[in-house]
Amino acid sequence: MRRAVLVLVGAYVLIAAGNRLAEHLGAMRCGCATDCWCRKPGLSLFRWVFPWEHRSVHTAEDDTELDSTRS
Repeated sequence: MRRAVLVLVGAYVLIAAGNRLAEHLGAMRCGCATDCWCRKPGLSLFRWVFPWEHRSVHTAEDDTELDSTRS
């Protein structure tokens, strides 16, 4: 049982690292706002494999547009 858990955790981290590398190379791009949890160092590794929705209501472009209209 312990071995199966270690294999699953290892596979999860390996997939997360692979997706982070793909993002770094430009194959994927996150459209979250700058205050989203997935933009924080360390947590960004799990951005693409976290099972729950992590995108904020507004994308980064929406936030920029909203900020410019508020000024």
